[in-house]
Parts: sequence; C-alpha cells; structure tokens
Amino acid sequence: MSRRMGLAIACWAVAGLQSAAWGIPGQSPNQVAAWVRDNPVLRPRPGETLNIQRVEPDGSRFTFLASVAPPGRIINPLDRETIRSERMTFFRPQGLTAEDLFQAIREVYGSEIAADLDQAVEVIRYPAPETLARNPGYSLALATQGVVLRGKQFVYWLELTQNPDGRVQQGQVWVFQEEWLPKVEGELAERFPLQVRSR
Repeated sequence: MSRRMGLAIACWAVAGLQSAAWGIPGQSPNQVAAWVRDNPVLRPRPGETLNIQRVEPDGSRFTFLASVAPPGRIINPLDRETIRSERMTFFRPQGLTAEDLFQAIREVYGSEIAADLDQAVEVIRYPAPETLARNPGYSLALATQGVVLRGKQFVYWLELTQNPDGRVQQGQVWVFQEEWLPKVEGELAERFPLQVRSR
C-alpha cells in the first residue's frame, strides 16, 4: 500500500466549508460540544453533542464520537475533563477508499488540521507489506489494513476493512494527541504484524 493505504465518503460533508471553532483532542467536553454544534459539516441534530450518527437513504452510515477515552482500548481511571480522542466510522455500500478517509478529516477539521495531516509522517503500517506479499488474496486475518501518521499537532490513525468479495465498504479514523501513540502501537502489535518507522 502507498501512504494513502492503497485500498469515495457519502456526501455527509460539503467541500470547502470551514469550521467556526475548534473541537479537537485536548479540549474540554464543553468546548468540543460547542464546536460540534457550530460545525457545518457534522450538522448535529437536536440532542446530539459529542456523538453524531447518520444513516443515509442509500444505506451509508457515518458516526462521529468525541471521547474522554484515549484511542484504542479504554483504560481507567480517566478524568472526564478532557477529550482524548475523536473517532469517525464509515460504511458505504458503493465502496470506500483511503482518500475518502483523508478527505473526511480535511472537511470536518478545516484547513489548519488538513495542512497538518498532509505533512504528517507515517510511523506505523499494518499488516507489514512483507506479510501481505506472502499472503496474496483474501485472508480474514489480513482483511483490516491501516496506517498511523504523526503530524506536528495530532496523530491520525486510518483503517479500512476488506470484505471477502474484495470490496472495501468500512473504515474508521481516529484523531488524537501524540502521548497516546505508544499505547496505540502496543495494542496494534498484539493484533497485527507491524511495520514501524523510526520516530
């Protein structure tokens, strides 16, 4: 896979819209809730604050969740005064690509985070390319493929899952602070053969 994972989102977002405020890991739940409320891409419904769920007529599904939990497995104890990770999940019957995931980040978070994402450096890829080369074709164990990129402001973890018929319809994205990168790496290493680049 290339940096873009080598594997388009349904029209939940309108290209070119910029968020009115920032709602990013490291802020308080109230700050992030205000950002979600004013975000022209997320378009929360009445009662939605940190958790957005959408189902489109074509069967596409999208969720956004801002959480006090760090990325990956939940660990305790955690205070509830800081958002530690934000996760978007996607299901698209027509197919989903890695570029769709990148574009979703750009549209939801605006130009500054888009620039950080575009210059981010790959630090983890899974499964490792040599593992994929030794196992051509579909394998349940290798159906999930992902990449973790470290920017100057945040870390971006993108993942796609392939169906047995070869189609890719499911994906997810996490945005989080670098302090949680070792946790993510350790948990991924328990599940996948990783390619880890020097930091």
